[in-house]
Amino acid sequence: MIEILLITNKGDITTDFVVSKLTSLRVAFYRLNTEEIGKSVQVSLTVNNGHFYLYDISKGIAINLCEVKSVYFRRPEIHVTNNTLTSGQKEFIKAELLYTLEGIYRILGNAFWISNVYDIRNAENKLFQLILAKELGFEIPNSIISNHPKQVEAFYSENNSLCIIKPIKSGLVGTNNEEGVIFTSKVEINKQNLERTRECPIYLQNLIEKQADIRVTIVGTKLFPAFIHSQANEEARVDWRKTDEILEYSQISLPLDLVKRCQALTKKLNLNFAAIDFVLDQLGNYIFLEINPNGQWAWIEKQLNFKISDEIASLLVEKIS
Repeated sequence: MIEILLITNKGDITTDFVVSKLTSLRVAFYRLNTEEIGKSVQVSLTVNNGHFYLYDISKGIAINLCEVKSVYFRRPEIHVTNNTLTSGQKEFIKAELLYTLEGIYRILGNAFWISNVYDIRNAENKLFQLILAKELGFEIPNSIISNHPKQVEAFYSENNSLCIIKPIKSGLVGTNNEEGVIFTSKVEINKQNLERTRECPIYLQNLIEKQADIRVTIVGTKLFPAFIHSQANEEARVDWRKTDEILEYSQISLPLDLVKRCQALTKKLNLNFAAIDFVLDQLGNYIFLEINPNGQWAWIEKQLNFKISDEIASLLVEKIS
């Protein structure tokens, strides 16, 4: 009987770490690479008799969704590769597959999730994150989201013309022909570009002089805090993700009140996993930037020998015992 389900895609290296741990624990699990639905994976959901199954033809196994007790939700993807179809037909099939997955998530609603897809989506809104962080007592940057030129200009002036601009949602930019990333950057507001802010709200914060960046990965209530030596690299000073060079990382201990606030934030958002980013300023203050409810963590596990995958596997197994 398979009681643990991992929902992701074939290229997700992060899930490979969890697969390795679950395998070593000798527990039954199934990794659903969602792009295989319509290929090696078949779905049968019969409402009348409550028959909800996945069939992996390549492995010769059947997964009864009603028996699943633990779910690790990572990065599902849908690919429609039949080139005999028109673009409109491909979009239709993609939507049908996506909504089939949405139905599967609902069927799994009573299982334990790391973390539930709907809680992840709720937590992704950066404005909501900042409001909640402020309510919980975190220090946050001076922040504005606006397409009101006079308000933008006033904010920029009030912060001594030292501001950064960042995406409101995600920095990923993709088309059929190219992909890119918009990183957090220092910004100059002037008469030429100020009027352009009318077209779309922009997200500005005051530029903080850093000692370092801090990444806190949380699994359940356990924290894995990392000190990122971002200021030693010119390209990484504003956004540590921007550089292609390998940065230095260190394990650190956080103040107890900050630990409790991090735990309170994930509890409030009903998350069993999160990656929280802070700035450590020159005065030693931890300034909350954002929380990624489904962030990458394999890289920091490798760098600092964190036991993140152990903790995730333990939580999944604990719920089936």
